Amino acid sequence: MTDALSHPVRIAFLGFGNVNRALHALLAREQVALAREYGITYCITGVASRGIGWIAAAVGLDPARPVGRDCRTVNEWLVESRADVVFEAIALDPHTGQPALDYLRTILTNGAHAISANKGPVVFGYRELTNLAADRGVCYRFESAVMDGAPVFSLARECLPLAGLRAIRGVFTSTATVVLEAVERGLTFDVGIVEAQQLGIAEADPTYDVDGWDTAVKLCAIANVLFGSALHPSHVAREGIRALTEHQVRQAHAERRPYRLVGHIARDANGAITASVAPIQCATDGPLGIVHGSTLVMHYEADIFPGGLTVISRDPNPTTTAYGMLADLISIQTRYLAHAL
Repeated sequence: MTDALSHPVRIAFLGFGNVNRALHALLAREQVALAREYGITYCITGVASRGIGWIAAAVGLDPARPVGRDCRTVNEWLVESRADVVFEAIALDPHTGQPALDYLRTILTNGAHAISANKGPVVFGYRELTNLAADRGVCYRFESAVMDGAPVFSLARECLPLAGLRAIRGVFTSTATVVLEAVERGLTFDVGIVEAQQLGIAEADPTYDVDGWDTAVKLCAIANVLFGSALHPSHVAREGIRALTEHQVRQAHAERRPYRLVGHIARDANGAITASVAPIQCATDGPLGIVHGSTLVMHYEADIFPGGLTVISRDPNPTTTAYGMLADLISIQTRYLAHAL
């Protein structure tokens, strides 16, 4: 148990779609535990989205029905909300990381912690944002950017020091798996895409998932943070599941070696980084062949773990993603509370 912080943490939501709505509900559900276990109380002072605008109220507001000052710019919004922490969860542009990248720059420059569910800025601005946060005495965190809230970056940062990390491979997009399983059942790729859309897991443009772009961007985020690289999506060898025929998919399933869209990144003895995305046949008793439906898997290969270390997230949803952001909040606030004591 800890003592309470000197004032409630002023929280603002940038984007208020499925993820930040789930986070809002999760914060409310865990409000008593946050105060009791971590000394964290909070007040929501800002919310912004395309439909809502930039609404701020330093005295507090309900993000579902916000009443406050309608600001014209993100700078004005940050000043009026007096936000200590901004949760960013807006749409991704995989080719530039914008506009999230510029928003995060502004948030950090204004002295607020930035917690993001967006992988684009990790790919195109990780070092810049991390250095900017350090200069301003705040944090940039993004645990939910790759595995929908399952520990990826924090696991390596806090639990695997000097582990000799050599490679990471995994199934990072559930849309491709759902499509492949539909084909295994005798349906077509197009029908599988419709199924993924009906489940609500496909991107607005499903080709982003099935052609491997989503996985390529996630590999770049992993490389830039865990391997200290500067990998760009254009550097990733990419092949989507539509390179397969429906017969190939069904035959592999019959042989109990189903195809899964696998991302792989490795560092060789000279420190060079290679990355690829491709449909790979996976043994059903292996770390990747167990994937079904919306399950995600990330397998670490490290000197200290001869057989590797596997993280599995079964059927993640917006609350799972929101949890990663909540965990980032607790990590940040615990760190700053410890410094204050």
